[in-house]
Amino acid sequence: MDFEQKLMDKYPDLFYKKEDGSLECPCGAWVPEGWETIVDELCGAINNYIKCTYRLDGEITNKMYYFWRSIGKCLDWSHKLFLKLFPKLNKWEYNKPFYSFVEKFRQRSYKCVKYNRVYPPAVKIDQIKSKFADLRFYYSGGDKQVAGMVLFAEYLCSKTCEASGEKGELCSNGGWYRTLSPRLLEEESYKQYKT
Repeated sequence: MDFEQKLMDKYPDLFYKKEDGSLECPCGAWVPEGWETIVDELCGAINNYIKCTYRLDGEITNKMYYFWRSIGKCLDWSHKLFLKLFPKLNKWEYNKPFYSFVEKFRQRSYKCVKYNRVYPPAVKIDQIKSKFADLRFYYSGGDKQVAGMVLFAEYLCSKTCEASGEKGELCSNGGWYRTLSPRLLEEESYKQYKT
């Protein structure tokens, strides 16, 4: 089984569906054998992030929300002022009744809000390839967290041997570039690339 098919079977939500229901990666997914683990882990991280991460988006359903919230803020402000004036009373046994009193106002304001789960935008993989000894991971959708994951995977691939998966360095042979481990560098006709 080739690597592209393995990724499609493992992470079907990250690939495009054709009209017949089969999955496709429009421009293909090919990476050297040494980077397959990194790309597999990247796809798994993106898939997990898209499915399991969300933020709560509050929608105010009642205008009383602003009233209860302003009362809570005024009480918080007055309590801070009170503690500045009487610092000896800044102990939990004195403040506990006050916090429970303020919490009642907060709970009333929470009842005026309907919370919805907002998931990150979906990600669809367009192409995965190796170019000039770097990983190229082209995708559509996502957000800045997904972009960070991709950048980190590209960095890891630039430090990993394409053939063996060991620690590697950028090497060149004329106009060809590869990331190779020191052991493979000696066997092939590549030289370490100096910037």
